Amino acid sequence: MMAGLYDKCRLNNEDCILYSASVITVSASAPMSWLHHRMPALLETEEEVKKWLHTGTLKAKETLPLLSSRLCIDLYPVSKVVNSVSTNGPHCIQKTEPPKKRKSNTLDNFFNKKAKTSPDPVSDDMIKKEDDRAGTSNK
Repeated sequence: MMAGLYDKCRLNNEDCILYSASVITVSASAPMSWLHHRMPALLETEEEVKKWLHTGTLKAKETLPLLSSRLCIDLYPVSKVVNSVSTNGPHCIQKTEPPKKRKSNTLDNFFNKKAKTSPDPVSDDMIKKEDDRAGTSNK
């Protein structure tokens, strides 16, 4: 379960109530760092969840240690259907085979190409012609 904060407030003494929530993030654990430098603060046990939900009665020194990088995430490839906001359901989190590497022009291929050495736009012949015109040719 992810740790978070929530609040509600009445705007301008009206009947309208604004609800807000946020997910607390921490520095990414080693397995997650390839993806992003931050990750959600995760609560692993029922006891941790109870402590977090009752922070109003607990001291900060008891709850702040819960906000640390954790290794309790399973990383695995899923279907590309998750890229569509209209897709929802248990099939979105089913493990799939990783895609086979393609040899097409992907963005990774673009950045991983070795720099090609191009011929110098100023050739030796051009330098010789300039020297001949200036009368400084090395003959």
